[in-house]
Amino acid sequence: MHALKQKLSRTFGPDSLIFGSAVLFLVFMHQMAFEDRFVLILYYLAAVGSAYALVRRRALGLASAIVAVVTATMFAQLYYAAEPTTWSPIFDAVRDMAALGAVLFLTVRVLMASYRLQREEKQRALENQIQEQLVAMRAQALRQTSHEVRTPLSTITAISETLLDGSTGELNESQREFVQDIDDSAQHLLALVNDILDYAKAEAGMIRLAPQPVALAELVSQCVSMVSVRAKDEEISITAQVDVELNEVIADPLRLRQILLNLLSNAIKYNSSGGNVIVQIRPDEKNMFRISVRDTGRGIAPEHMEHLFEPYYQAAIADQGIGTGLGLAIIKHLTELHGGTIDVESVVDTGTMFTIRLPREAEMCDEPAGERTLRPEDAVLNLDLAGV
Repeated sequence: MHALKQKLSRTFGPDSLIFGSAVLFLVFMHQMAFEDRFVLILYYLAAVGSAYALVRRRALGLASAIVAVVTATMFAQLYYAAEPTTWSPIFDAVRDMAALGAVLFLTVRVLMASYRLQREEKQRALENQIQEQLVAMRAQALRQTSHEVRTPLSTITAISETLLDGSTGELNESQREFVQDIDDSAQHLLALVNDILDYAKAEAGMIRLAPQPVALAELVSQCVSMVSVRAKDEEISITAQVDVELNEVIADPLRLRQILLNLLSNAIKYNSSGGNVIVQIRPDEKNMFRISVRDTGRGIAPEHMEHLFEPYYQAAIADQGIGTGLGLAIIKHLTELHGGTIDVESVVDTGTMFTIRLPREAEMCDEPAGERTLRPEDAVLNLDLAGV
């Protein structure tokens, strides 16, 4: 029953009603149109108006059919009004039949092509709608799952930190090691959940920028401080250089901090003990500026470069495949959201340098209420990312 209703709805829908009404009007007014100029004007107004209405409704096939009907009636009227040629009774008939057949063939081909384009466009629209719904559903499911996971993990980290700071009494060495392992594992899982949640939002188009003036030197200093503890543990030095010309840019501070933290985290993670990480921020051409993060680590093999920014891909999966592999995919999305680009250069056993080019003034965008759910502290998504 439902299928029958859908079929009837398609058959007697607005497109079909417009087309049917136009054809009936053209049929009944055809003869009168060639006897009265005002009726002829009405005739063509009806034809062009209905064709325009059908084009606006994406009914290209029906619009082409209207044009074909008008063209055919005009051709028929002119054909019978034209004087016949008298070259040869047989040749004239054969020539006219061949020419009329060619005209009919091309007309049918035009109608078929228009109908095919219409169907393909509707199919693409349907596929896009289904894809958007799937992405939205997946993002919603991930948000709900992430929320259910983040709550107990946050509780675990809060309890473990309380135990470690001695608020409930001093721990012996073995107890402290066990609690520290619990805290490290919970923090790592929380970072992975944040990564998955952020990528789901990016994929669903739910991340919106809120550009505002950003002091780059201060932002870089904050990011370096956030990763300095881990860098010290790994015996890695971090050097930051910000050009004095770049006192301030217009960008989303939360997302810019997120980009820097991810790059610094990867530079530390894939570096070697005693290595260096150099952060440089310099002016670039055409009102752009450049952020480069260079390490002296293992580098990235050429076969991994092509897939580097693909989600869930890890260039070091053979020996350090811990993480979601979403770090660089998120960085790329946030960079492009600012209107910038990201490039990478790497030499195996020598090091890697990521270069991000961003406009000095990111475009402002309105943000629907409720979509910017990440808090500033969430910018520290993953200080133990396996983002590559």
